[in-house]
Amino acid sequence: MQDEEFKAIDVTSINQVMEVSRAQWVWVDVYNPTKEESEIISALLGNEPNIVEKIKRRTLNPLNINVKDCILCDYEKVNEYVLVTVPSLFMKEQLQMYPIVLAKKKNVLITWGEEDGHSHSTLIKLMIRRLRELVEDGENLNSSLAIGMLLREIAVATSNVLLSIREEVNSLEERILENEEKHGVHSVFSLKRKITALYRIMVDEKKFMLDVNKKIIPRIKLDEKAKTILDDAIGIIDRGLDLTDSYNRTLDNMLTLQDLASIHKVEASINYLTIVLVIGTGILIALEIMGKLGLH
Repeated sequence: MQDEEFKAIDVTSINQVMEVSRAQWVWVDVYNPTKEESEIISALLGNEPNIVEKIKRRTLNPLNINVKDCILCDYEKVNEYVLVTVPSLFMKEQLQMYPIVLAKKKNVLITWGEEDGHSHSTLIKLMIRRLRELVEDGENLNSSLAIGMLLREIAVATSNVLLSIREEVNSLEERILENEEKHGVHSVFSLKRKITALYRIMVDEKKFMLDVNKKIIPRIKLDEKAKTILDDAIGIIDRGLDLTDSYNRTLDNMLTLQDLASIHKVEASINYLTIVLVIGTGILIALEIMGKLGLH
């Protein structure tokens, strides 16, 4: 990849990768890699011992949003490269998350995903389109810019998940107001758990992005253009965190409505029982009087 051009190609051999890597910088993306592709990645990184095994350990198990100690954003520096794990979120009936491992070594940038090939592919294709547009506008590309843009697209994907949750919240609120939700309390707390998990992920993403911005993570140094893009990504996460607070307040209001509805049901039952009791008592009194008068 040269400053004046942008080439995106599918590579199938180590010789082809090595030819491409002679450019100023190269970005290689792989998901659900075969054994041969794993060997290519290992060779591209200089046959670093256990590099592929280290990456696979970071993607072996899906990130479970219900597990408190699951890996979110972290990094590992080994010899001349650094491995970074960043979670990418998407909504497919349920909130799902898969790790993207980013390996950086000198002029080589590698992204590796295994959990959901389709979502990973969509994210990377969007990245390639963005990079092409920058080249068309005369921008000089580098790995720093690519990393900043990747983190921003991950933040945007998280924001899209928030919009999906907003739709769930609105739908639940409508059903509760129209008394069509039979398990309102259960549904509210189910959404609250999802939002709490999402909040935790976004807090971790923001902390990681701030570490990148402050050059705390080794071998990942952003230039001013990339920093501007990363600042935008952090802003997206901040707005998302504010939205989760708003969603929780809305859900709390739903619980209040459920409580009031329960109170009204109890009050209605009490009123009904009171009426029955009064009528029953009246009948008993009437029968007693009739008995004393000798009436039948």
